[in-house]
Formats: sequence, C-alpha cells, structure tokens
Amino acid sequence: MIAVNGRFSGLKRIFGLTKPYKKLFVLVLVLHVINISTRLVAPYVSQVLIDDVIGRGMMEKLYWVLGVMLGLSVLRAGLFIIRAYQGEIIGQSAIFDLKMRLYRHLQELPFKFYDEHRIGEIMSRLTGDVEGLRHMITAGWLQVIEMAVYFIGATTIMMIYNVKLTFLILLVMPFLGVLAYRYDRRIGPVYADIREQNATLNTRVQENIAGVRVVKAFAREDYEIERFDEDNNEVLRRNLAATRVWSKFNPIIDFLGGLPTPILLLFGTLFAIASPDSLTLGDLVAMNGYLWMISDPFRAISWIVNMIQNSLTSAEKVFYYIDLGATIKEKPDAVFPEEFKGHVTFDHVWFKYGDHVVLEDICFDVSPGKTLAIMGATGTGKTSIVNLLPRFYECYRGRVLIDGIDVKDYKLQQLRAQIGNVMQETFLFSETLEENIAFGRPGLDMESVEEAADIAQASEFVSQMPDGYDSLVGERGMGLSGGQKQRVAIARALAIDPKILVLDDSTSAVDMETEFEIQRKLKARRNQATTFIIAHRISSVKDADEIIVLENNKIAERGTHDSLLKQGGLYYQMFQDQYRDFDMVKSSLSAEEA
Repeated sequence: MIAVNGRFSGLKRIFGLTKPYKKLFVLVLVLHVINISTRLVAPYVSQVLIDDVIGRGMMEKLYWVLGVMLGLSVLRAGLFIIRAYQGEIIGQSAIFDLKMRLYRHLQELPFKFYDEHRIGEIMSRLTGDVEGLRHMITAGWLQVIEMAVYFIGATTIMMIYNVKLTFLILLVMPFLGVLAYRYDRRIGPVYADIREQNATLNTRVQENIAGVRVVKAFAREDYEIERFDEDNNEVLRRNLAATRVWSKFNPIIDFLGGLPTPILLLFGTLFAIASPDSLTLGDLVAMNGYLWMISDPFRAISWIVNMIQNSLTSAEKVFYYIDLGATIKEKPDAVFPEEFKGHVTFDHVWFKYGDHVVLEDICFDVSPGKTLAIMGATGTGKTSIVNLLPRFYECYRGRVLIDGIDVKDYKLQQLRAQIGNVMQETFLFSETLEENIAFGRPGLDMESVEEAADIAQASEFVSQMPDGYDSLVGERGMGLSGGQKQRVAIARALAIDPKILVLDDSTSAVDMETEFEIQRKLKARRNQATTFIIAHRISSVKDADEIIVLENNKIAERGTHDSLLKQGGLYYQMFQDQYRDFDMVKSSLSAEEA
C-alpha cells in the first residue's frame, strides 16, 4: 500500500506541473478520446461490409461503408494533428516551467547545499531527470489512456458480439497482471541505480573538464581515462541489468499478449461452424478487428511500466531538490534601514559546519569606515567570519549585528547588495571585462566601471588588451593571469559602491607594489567602506585599524600592527617568519651583486 500511495503521489506531482494548462489539457483529452472512438467504429463497418454487402449483396451499402471509412480516416488525421501539437505545447511548457522553477530554487539554496552536492549531480537533475519527465507529460499519459480506452471499449463491444468467446480471450489477464506486478517491483530499483550512476558519471566529466589543466600538468590523462572507463562501465552494467530484467519478463508478456489471436481463431471458428446464426463471419472479422485493441495493451504492459518507473525515478530526484527548501530565509517582517552605515558587531558568535565547530565565542566591533584584518593558520575560520555577514551561513549561537540590527532581521537581497565580496576563489563569467565588473549593478555607466578598475589597478592591463573593456573573458577567467583575475574581482566588488567590503585573500596573486597601490586608493575613496581583510601577508594587514589573529577557532590576539608586535605572540612570529625570508632573499641578492 505504501508503494502504491508513493507511486500515486509521484504521478500526482508530475501531472500537477500541467495545472496552469488545465483547459488545454482537457481539450487534448477530449480530442484524443474522440480520435480513439473513431477506431472503435472501424471493425463494425468491416462487419457490415462482410455480412451485408458481400454476404447479402446489399450493394447500396457499399458507398455508405466507403464513405464512413474515408470520413473516419480524414477525421482521425485531423484530430491527431491538433492533439499532437497541443499535447506538445502542454509538455514543453510544463517542462519549461519546471526548469525555471528548479533553477530559481537552486539560486535560493544556501552555500551549505552546494557544499554537500556535486555540480555534475545537479546538472544531471536539471537535464537528464527533467527530460525524463517530458515524455510522460507530452505523450505518455495519452498513450496510457489510449490503451485503457481501447481495452475497455473493445472488450465491451466484443461481449455484445459473443460473451463466451470474449471471456475465453480475457482468461490470460490475471497472468499478465501478476507478471506486470513482479516486473514493476524488479525494474524500479534498477532505474534508480541507473539515474544515480548517470549523475556520478556527469560529475566525473564535469570535474575532469574543469580540472583539465591540472590533469595535463601532472600527466594523469591515462589515470582519468581509467576512472571514466570504470564509471562508464558501471553505467553500462546497470543498463544491461535493466535489459536483463526486461528480457526476462517481456517475452512472456508478449507471448501471453499474443494468445488472444489463436484463441479467437480457434474458438471463433468452432462457434461460427456450430451456430452460424449466433456468430456470423462478419462478427468474427469484426471481433478480430477489435482483438488488437485488447492484445496491444497486454503487450504494452512492460513498456508502460518502464515509462512510469522512469518518470517516477526522475520525479523523485527533481522534487527532492525542490522539497529541500531554503534554510536561510527572509523573515516576513524583515527590515532594511533608510541609512545603512556598515557598523559590524559580532556578539559571542559560534559557528559550525555540520558537527565540526569552526568559530567559538567570537566578539569584535568594527565602526563604519574602519578596517579589520583577520589572520591565522589555514582552517581557523577566517573565511567563515566574513561569510556570516551576508548570511551565506548562519551562526548557531550568538548574534551578527550590522548597525545594531541582527542580520537575520534584514531583507536578504538588500543586505547582500550592500556588501562587496571578493572571495577566496576568484570566479569570472564568460563575458566581457565590462560586464564582469558591472555584474553587481547591471547598466552601470562606463565612467563608474573605469573608476572601479582604476582603484583595483586593473585599468592598465585592460587598456593594453585589443578590445579594452569589450575583451571577452574565457571560461572561469581563462586568458587572464591570477593577479589580473583578482584585480577584476576587486573592481567588481567596488563597482556596487558597497558599505561593507570583504577582501578574502584577494591580493595573494598580486605583486606587493600593485597591492600597495590598491590599498592606497582604497583609503583615498571618498566613501570608504567598512573593510574586512583576510590575508597571510603582513604587508596586506599592517595598516588596518585592528587586527585579530585566530587560533584553535578562537581569537588568540587582537590589536594594531605595532601593539601586536610588542606582544611577541603569534602575530610577531608571523612577522619574523615573513621578514626573515625577505632578509634572506635580500642578502642573497646583495651577495650576487658583490
């Protein structure tokens, strides 16, 4: 019962996608039923031709028979064209809506979702699994209805002709029902396995193509080909498993589906010979004409089960994403102040990824326009701190306040629009440099684009490119150096004129001279933003208003550059390590010159 209820629920959700087109849906259904009904008339016309025209010589009925047959053919053709076209409109429109709904929902899901789900898997859901629903919505349901109407209509009419003969033909039905049930139970899990493995294969391809330069750099092509071969073979194995299940059941189903024909011919002939008045030759021909309407649904049972299971498996994967829901939501009474200043306060903040605690009891206060630098070893939670500002993640204890208001009480889009993020991993779109810089403010005038690029020290290399700001950027910023990509990313963050600016290791690929110029111009801005700098280089943070050093997920040290040096702790040790290396290089260069 659970399986039946689950299957019914799945089908209900699939066809719920057609709700906006219910009037068109009903029209297509009516046209389809009329079209099917015209075929139910055809065998009767054949009976009239055999018994009356040929058997009794009633030639006056010949033209009537021919006219009816021709009219039915024309009507069927016309109805089919209209029904097929309108049915395709329903299917394609419903799938279009589903893709938009799913894509929009993916945009709303938090970073945590993307931490836990692979890109290849997501792509597989958006393409293969959504496409798996299209056939059911476009034509599959019509074919199921067609088989049902044929079976019910033909069975009813055949009983009018001869109840005993019809009953004998229907004796195979219970056996087919048992087989269909067993086939359904076997094939469902197999299709689920196939979908999962297809998602794994897509992930393998996506990761390999994205990392193709790394693969080539380490000469690991053969290794990656071997891994792809393993995943691809697993897809083959699971598809062959489905084929084995199908080949085990389908021949028996096809055999049983073909039994009604010899049953009709054998017993129909005996009945016609024994009692010509109760079953005429025309009746037998008509019943033979209806027979395929009964036997075809029998033969199509395995195909119908395949289609339904495929659709249900795809629906389960697609609706799983939709049902996840956005864990970071905007409150109904969310606010946004008329004047957003950018005063940031962390009030005893605790944060964790899953069960792993990343931040413990973090407290600090950054006044508007001031700069806070965050340092510490890898994995101490530096990026986690700035990710809490725009609510990419949420703390589980304590509060993150901006201008005295908890970030959870802000309108989400307006909050994020005030925070310029230069993330640790630089990502650029396959668009022009101008479009990349103006990404956060579409329609931004060229003067503002150039101003942001100038502050980020990007204008010089942009001016040297053949098409300047109209130069196309390759996928993920290919064609630009690491430092150039970082400068474009900084310009993109500055272009929205943020009240809070986050620079997460954003100048790691930039030389010190360029970094110095970026910092100098940032300070010279008229409307200086509250700035958070995450860096490993002392030169990047030494001018900050306050520096905090993280260790073991807590703030171990805090103060200005000079005060931290005097403490002789972690910061002082980092300073010593970096400048010792600098002195060693300097001494080496001096020795070479000598």
